[in-house]
Amino acid sequence: MANKVIRQPRKGTSEQEVPASSMAGRINAKDMGSNYKPEHKTVTKTTKQEENSSLPNYQLFEVFMTKIRTYLPDSSHEVIRSATELAVEYLSKPDLSVVKKREELEELLSAKVDDVDLNVLINLTDKMNELNSVKQDDNENEYIAVDFDSSDEEQGQADVEVEVEEDEEQPEGEQEVIELPEVSKDPEVVNIAWLEQEVLKASKTHELSTSAELLLSDTIRLLSDVELTVNELDNSLNEVFEYECSDLIVKCIENRWRIVFTKKLSEATSEETRQEIYQEMEALHLEQLASELEDKKRSAFDDEAEVTSVKRVKQGKRIPQRISLDKIQFSTSVEGTKVILPKGSFQQNKKSYDIITVPPVEQAPQTEDLLPINSLPDWARDAFPSNETTTFNRIQSKIFPQAFETDNNLLICAPTGAGKTNVAMLTILRTISNFRTEAGRILLKQFKIIYIAPLKALVQEQMREFQRRLTSYGLVVNELTGDSTLSKRQILETQIIVTTPEKWDIITRKDPSYISLTRLIIIDEIHLLHDERGPALENIVGRTLRKSETTGNQVRLVGLSATLPNYADVAKFIQVPEEGLFYFDASFRPCPLQQEFVGIKERSAIKKLNAMNEACFDRTLNSLERGHQLIIFVHSRKETYTTAKYLMDKMASSEVNMVDTLGVKEILKQEGESMSNKHLKEIIPNGFGIHHAGLSRNDRNVVEDLFASGHLRVLVSTATLAWGVNLPAHTVIIKGTETYSPEIGTWVQLSPQDILQMLGRAGRPRYDKNGEGIIITSQDEIQYYLAILNQQLPIESKLISKLVDSVNSEVVSGSITTLEEGIEWLSYTYFFVRMLHSPALYGIEADYDFKGDPTLHNRRADLIYTALAILHENKLVMFESETGLVKSTELGKISSYYYINYETINLYGKMLKPWYNEIDILRVFSNSGEFKYVPVRQEERLEVSKLMEKCPIPIKEQPHEAVAKINILLQTYISRLALEGYALISDMIYITQSAGRLLRAIYEISLLKKWSGLSKIVLDLCKMVDKRIWLNNSPLRQFGSLVPDQIIRATEMSHLPWNRYFQLTVEELAEAINLKGNAKVASEFIQAFPRISIQYFVQPISSKFLRVQIEAVPEWSWMSVHGSQEMFMVFLEDCNGNQLLHHEEFVVKQQNINKVHVVEFIVPVSEPLIPNFVVSFISNKWVNCNWKVPIMLTNVEVPSLSSYYLDNSDVQLVSTKDLKKQEFIDLFPFTFFNKVQSATFDVVYHTNENVFIGSSKGDGKTVCAELAILNHWRQNKGRVVYINPSTEIIDDNLKKWSNSFDVFEKSVNKLTGTLRQDIAILNESHLVLATPEQFANLSKRWKTKKSFKSIDLLILDDIHFIGSLPTYEILVSRIRMLTSQWDNMLRIVALASPVANCRDLCDWIGVGKSNVFNFPPQSRQNSISEIKLSPEGSVVPIVKIYKELKRLNVGLRKSVIFVPTRVKALELARQLLDYMAGSHDWRRVDLLKLEKYIEKVEDNTLRELLGRGIAVYFENMSRVDKLIVEKLFESNSIGILIATKNTCKYAPHGHNLLVVGTQTYDGYEHRNVDCNSNEIFEMVGCCQDDLANEGKVHIYTENKTIEFYGSLLNDGLIVESLLLSSISEFFMGAISNGVVRSKQDCIDLLTFSYFYRRLVKNPGFYELKNATSLGVSEYLSELIENAIEELEKNEFVEIEQDEEEETILPLNKTIIASHYSISYETMKLFGSLTSKSKLKDILLIITSASEFESIPVREEDGNVLSRLGQKVPIKLNGEHDIESPLYKSFILLQSHISRIEVPAELAQDRNTVVTKVLDILNACIDCLSGEGHLNALLAMDLSQMIIQAVWSTGAGSALRQIPYFDDAILARCEKHNVETVYDIMSLEDEERDEVLQLEGDRLNSVANFVNQYPNIEISYEMDTATPCVANEPKEITIKIERDEEMESLQVVCDKYPSAREEGWWLVIGDAQLRQLYAIKRVSLGLESQNFTLEFTVPTKGKANLTVWSICDSYIDADKEINFDIEVV
Repeated sequence: MANKVIRQPRKGTSEQEVPASSMAGRINAKDMGSNYKPEHKTVTKTTKQEENSSLPNYQLFEVFMTKIRTYLPDSSHEVIRSATELAVEYLSKPDLSVVKKREELEELLSAKVDDVDLNVLINLTDKMNELNSVKQDDNENEYIAVDFDSSDEEQGQADVEVEVEEDEEQPEGEQEVIELPEVSKDPEVVNIAWLEQEVLKASKTHELSTSAELLLSDTIRLLSDVELTVNELDNSLNEVFEYECSDLIVKCIENRWRIVFTKKLSEATSEETRQEIYQEMEALHLEQLASELEDKKRSAFDDEAEVTSVKRVKQGKRIPQRISLDKIQFSTSVEGTKVILPKGSFQQNKKSYDIITVPPVEQAPQTEDLLPINSLPDWARDAFPSNETTTFNRIQSKIFPQAFETDNNLLICAPTGAGKTNVAMLTILRTISNFRTEAGRILLKQFKIIYIAPLKALVQEQMREFQRRLTSYGLVVNELTGDSTLSKRQILETQIIVTTPEKWDIITRKDPSYISLTRLIIIDEIHLLHDERGPALENIVGRTLRKSETTGNQVRLVGLSATLPNYADVAKFIQVPEEGLFYFDASFRPCPLQQEFVGIKERSAIKKLNAMNEACFDRTLNSLERGHQLIIFVHSRKETYTTAKYLMDKMASSEVNMVDTLGVKEILKQEGESMSNKHLKEIIPNGFGIHHAGLSRNDRNVVEDLFASGHLRVLVSTATLAWGVNLPAHTVIIKGTETYSPEIGTWVQLSPQDILQMLGRAGRPRYDKNGEGIIITSQDEIQYYLAILNQQLPIESKLISKLVDSVNSEVVSGSITTLEEGIEWLSYTYFFVRMLHSPALYGIEADYDFKGDPTLHNRRADLIYTALAILHENKLVMFESETGLVKSTELGKISSYYYINYETINLYGKMLKPWYNEIDILRVFSNSGEFKYVPVRQEERLEVSKLMEKCPIPIKEQPHEAVAKINILLQTYISRLALEGYALISDMIYITQSAGRLLRAIYEISLLKKWSGLSKIVLDLCKMVDKRIWLNNSPLRQFGSLVPDQIIRATEMSHLPWNRYFQLTVEELAEAINLKGNAKVASEFIQAFPRISIQYFVQPISSKFLRVQIEAVPEWSWMSVHGSQEMFMVFLEDCNGNQLLHHEEFVVKQQNINKVHVVEFIVPVSEPLIPNFVVSFISNKWVNCNWKVPIMLTNVEVPSLSSYYLDNSDVQLVSTKDLKKQEFIDLFPFTFFNKVQSATFDVVYHTNENVFIGSSKGDGKTVCAELAILNHWRQNKGRVVYINPSTEIIDDNLKKWSNSFDVFEKSVNKLTGTLRQDIAILNESHLVLATPEQFANLSKRWKTKKSFKSIDLLILDDIHFIGSLPTYEILVSRIRMLTSQWDNMLRIVALASPVANCRDLCDWIGVGKSNVFNFPPQSRQNSISEIKLSPEGSVVPIVKIYKELKRLNVGLRKSVIFVPTRVKALELARQLLDYMAGSHDWRRVDLLKLEKYIEKVEDNTLRELLGRGIAVYFENMSRVDKLIVEKLFESNSIGILIATKNTCKYAPHGHNLLVVGTQTYDGYEHRNVDCNSNEIFEMVGCCQDDLANEGKVHIYTENKTIEFYGSLLNDGLIVESLLLSSISEFFMGAISNGVVRSKQDCIDLLTFSYFYRRLVKNPGFYELKNATSLGVSEYLSELIENAIEELEKNEFVEIEQDEEEETILPLNKTIIASHYSISYETMKLFGSLTSKSKLKDILLIITSASEFESIPVREEDGNVLSRLGQKVPIKLNGEHDIESPLYKSFILLQSHISRIEVPAELAQDRNTVVTKVLDILNACIDCLSGEGHLNALLAMDLSQMIIQAVWSTGAGSALRQIPYFDDAILARCEKHNVETVYDIMSLEDEERDEVLQLEGDRLNSVANFVNQYPNIEISYEMDTATPCVANEPKEITIKIERDEEMESLQVVCDKYPSAREEGWWLVIGDAQLRQLYAIKRVSLGLESQNFTLEFTVPTKGKANLTVWSICDSYIDADKEINFDIEVV
């Protein structure tokens, strides 16, 4: 509680105060009631011999207390104990009758006592008296007088007296003063002498059985035992002191080492001994204590010496000092201070209580006009419905200009009910207006508003209010609390988040990027700064302010508060300008408040309670007599009824009529009968009501309505009514100010905000002149509440209590990376503001050098240094005190993310052991620091002991120990057992609310330590707490009320294991669990229980690592209980289940149910290899949901690998002059070749032998290729072919070599991918550049093309990519096979990254050992001094990246940052822009010099970024933008390049490299895919430091890949073959061109593959089980047999069998697949098309091609594709996988034809689809025509639509393909009857101008289209003299005439992404029969052309045939003619 910190125990009068527990220190509980005499009460001390006889008495007293507690269930321990003591006294009186005893007992307890309970209590009392009567003291008869009660006279007068002076004697404005005496503040010295005195005192006071000497000896022995933990020490000391003296024990533990070492030092006889003692202290890290004791030794009385030891001379750089944070406590209180009350205040004295009345403050006169709502713009008025208000109130009107017309920070301090929420609404509207366009559109994705409220009830109320008032603006409002979480995606889609301080603190800790879009934060009840929750607010505000200053993006802060005395400090904290500060005192309260403070004078706790009831009744009666309604606030649900019942019974004897009329009486009677709550049924007819959260919604609503209508006069409620429901009353009574706080395990005073909120319900503005607020409290608390309610208690900071944890959270978020940054952070806190204002209050010495250090920098340094040192000691951070550098550890992250203090996390780290079971884990949990104040109260012990017997998990501790109680309550919660007692229930709620968080933290620690068994047990416990079921309960309980109880009982009675249920049919299930009737229902729920089917595949990828791939299929029926997704944990364990080898999350979304999900990980190989792994899928939510399979490794053979690397450190550099030819020398811009080039120079330039060069990227391998080319041309040899997988590298090399080789008159060209053009390019070029796919397609024609044999040099660049590109291996294998048949030799120069297994690669391509130049990764030409891998994945705090770049990019250094996607690149760029905050850190030249480049940039975002020195670089970006970025970065004009992963092959290089995230989401496999080896190598290769040769690389990756990537970068690449994935295509290509004609040929072909080389080297990778020659032969035979059989089955090949051998012949599908390079799987799909297939079927088939499986499906694509799916004309019916790349291709292709704009990322994907699809479509056309299906014409039409991006069926479709023809032009065309392109041609000039209304380039584009548009005529010639015979070919000649001969056939198609040449199909068919008889592909470039076709008609008779000439590129250009023919 807030007030506990700022005040000391109060003293009311000058007399000594009696403690609340009146017997404490005066009578032992064991002796309660013994030796009682009516007049003189004595207690006899027991002796040691009688100890055993006293124990039962103690237990009897506990039983008695437990029974009394049932009558006082919601009372404090002091009240229960006090009541017990008095009850014992009453029942012990022998002269009282039983009736009289009952009366006194009932009066004491304010409740009826039944006969059974009375009998039990009397018997207990008699037994206690009987036992105590036999006690006597053998040594002495010492009697202690005990006074059980004090009369009112003895209690004296009231603690506070107020005297009111006469008006004429009191000056105007003077107020009353209350002043209490000050309390002595002399500190207590705790040392060995103190201990001796206290032990002696305790021995006498508590009559302990052990002598004082022995007690002292045992205590010192235990305190000195270093092995004892705090909890163990606590238990041991309690045993020594017989569970008495708890205060003494606590003090001993707190000062443990002080006592121990003061004793040792006092006994030391020499200086040497003393030094040994000091060394012992240092070993225990007690340096501070040692220093203190040593200082005292030097000068015990010299104060100046002590000051000097703390204060340091400021010479040079000051070294921060470690200080005690615990000692920084507030040193002031309200005691001794003056409480100034308003004029007219007075005091009344009554018998048991006093009343201080503070009159209502006069309302301030209203002088200003109220602003009308229509002062707002029209668009903003909807937020203030006209039926609710038409004007703003006084406060809102005054604040309006600042709230709505500026963006200033605001602080509004105003009384409750003043309308602050509407002020918040004005600031929200202001923020909306900042993002509202002139057209009225709100840019919803550019801002977020955060509303922070203190309670969940307020959060929900405020969310509903905002939703009601703001939905018309399209804003999404969501709540974010512990009970209601949002996914990251939901947070991104939400504009207004209503949350609690702790939740927003946690969210921004985990991901500070959430602040980036935040533009407004409203903090309701900002005076919470004074509460224990205040540090969360300080963290939020400090984090926000720092981010705002760093980024320059202003976040508006609005604080709402009740009236505060030091509001200026709060305003300073949230940086409110003077004009933004508004303070309204109580005179602005809508209804003035009269305050009454009722101080109870009783000392006995139970009498105090009864006096409160009496006072409550008196004040209630007084209010009712004046005709008012009132609300009485109490602090527990049970107390609402007990108070209402007490008042109702008392009111029955008064004259007040609670129910006025018969009508109201009847209403109350009827409503009472309808109540579901039995207490409401009883009290409502009598005019009383109760209200709390435990009532049903309907009951609460009825009570609220009855009270609002005046039918109920009195409403007794908990605080939920104050916070959640606006229900005012004239009078509010707060009955008691104590409430139970489980956090500190005791009863505390209500916080100021609770009091203010409750009193805010007093007064009805439209009906009352004033309200009344009555606080009933104890006398010694009155002054505190007087100070609160009269604004005389300043708001202080509580940050010091959470400083260490707050610092840790900032370190984790990256905000603090150095000590100095921590010091700066502290300056943004409210703690700093108050420390400046009141330094003494915050522990700063009076002699501090304020003048030299006005900002308290040194004190802040000490504080932060201390916090970091503590965190370092507890292993939460790594702190270098010398440098000040700090970084978080994994433990620190867990502590921050789970909101757990550092002590608890450290405790977990020490206590947890891998072998722990449930018993041990719950014991660790129960020792959590969060529960250290939870006590075991005397009256609870019996109940706790009984509960312990019901706990299913055994507990080692005794039930009276606090650790055991915590454990018991947690298990009680899971078991759903009922509890008695408000405090015990509160303890359980507190423990269970923290349980999920704490257990999850323990789970994370166990994962961190890779303890498999412990992780699974803790995860089970987490789920059991969440679901409140045990493992032996039925798992079906987790479906809640959906499952009938009968089914639950049946399954729990059955002994059938849970996993067997899934295998049973309904009938078997009914039999197995003896369930009749409901078996089908049970089966449905069993089928809805989450389960996973698992298959696996293991591949050894090197001698160090295995790849494990899991195919998991989620198989269950999805129900609403599953939500939108289910999460599992994937565990990979060793065979013993001890070590966790790998773990990751596995998410199943509803739309992906029953679909294959792939999980893949790389695991280090253990030596020796274990027999198996175990993989488990464990639900994160469902208990008993664990699916696992063993992964057998017995047949896995791990390959041995001996890497082959050369050392080039001693290589002598070769001069370029050694080239001998000047024209060669001039090609190179350097004079010496580097080491790699020099080492390979002789072989490459002076020989024609094959050569392999493996070295890191950037080592100049391209120069080696150039040397090979020059050597080739020097000898006048044939053609050169250069192969590279990257088209961008090919383009760059083409540009470079075209220029440089031009002097040699050599033709350099690249292939296009179009077969006809590529053949021509090859024939006319000396150097040809191509991708493997392009050249592989061309190489299929090797037999008929002589130009192939003229190729003498083949350069295979990046040949290591064969490991990921099967086409590359197919190409090289084919070339190796072909050249083996050639006479001339083909030289191969292979270039690669460092390859560990390069010898196999070189053997394959024919490179001798002497020509293998493979250099290790470490021998880079541009050295990398550091490669760091961090396990932070893609969620890296931007502040960390920013600070790292600031550190790296010094001078002229520049950095490249790789991210997974373009979205991530832009996001990171914007975040870096934010952090630059107006600086130009990364722009190296003046902006004016950049302008000439920037103005040419096409991308607006890129244009903005370049101006700030940042560029983004991604695939498929504009060619101009790409060139500009490359030029600016390479010239060092800009310092940061953010590139996407896919550009790693060709991205520019930088001096430093960051890889931020190595995973990309793959929607097809529903997983995140890690970067492969090649990508990692390529990205690292972009770090090339040509300045200092000290490049730095930092890879932020996943924890699971760190070891693999580290090994990869150190050892080099392992290249394996992927030929098996394309084995069908490999054979089909060879079969189609005749290379393979038998199965033996297939084997021969395989021997030329790399796959064949690696098969025996790594057999496990290829699933070869027997690596012997016979085993390999059988493996290959089976492989070929299966492949050919599959081809034959699907009609790709035909096998002709003769006597000697069988021949494999290609069929149409194989020829087509080979011609268009279409995959086998795609060709199989075409077989599903029939003659009846429609356009939709064709479109669906071609977009389902396997070629599109590589189209990325990003997480953010789903929503966009869903919306596109609604817009495109052809829709898919039924279910479809929105995450499938095939569905994506289907939608994107249609969006292209429909010309729908899509986001940039999808536009790139769409271009890929559109570019690939035409070859697939052409293959489809050939397949359909091959089958004689005339609907091939539909596919031809589709080709036109794709190229022109126009649907052929829409109105004006022919005209829409013309450039710039929009709806306006089409309307004018319709007006002028223009329907076709030909009509445009025929228009007169004037009419054409009127229709087009275009000019310039647009008009030229239209003219160009019209000129290129084909205009043809078709005719035919056929020999009719010769009859047409059925099923025999008939020849026909088709003549096609064009209006002119074309110079170029290039298609005008501005929407198609690449150049295209016009083509045609000639088709002959029967339209009626839908049969196609002939087809031919032609080109129509001449004015007249003849084509001969043969067609065959299958049936006799007259046939009506049609000849179609169909263009593949233009719509409506087709022509057709019909003719009849007689078939005989």
